[in-house]
Amino acid sequence: MIRVAKKGLALVFILLAFVVGTQNPNLVDVNYIIASSTLPLSTLMSVCFIVGVFVGCVVSVSVFSKLKWQNYRLKKSNRQMTPDTER
Repeated sequence: MIRVAKKGLALVFILLAFVVGTQNPNLVDVNYIIASSTLPLSTLMSVCFIVGVFVGCVVSVSVFSKLKWQNYRLKKSNRQMTPDTER
């Protein structure tokens, strides 16, 4: 059931991106540090969105891996401190 909901949500986002892209055909000038170019607004929005999602995923993985490592160390420390009552 959750897989169907995830696929449906992904499809909604793709359709939404398509609608936003078709409504923004205007060309915009993009000035980089070294150069500049002219891109359609929808392409620029898509690139910025993808870069934002990628940066968000990298930050999330970093934070969650630190928390998982801290949780592992605390559980290990807790096991060493509690006496074995089953022996």
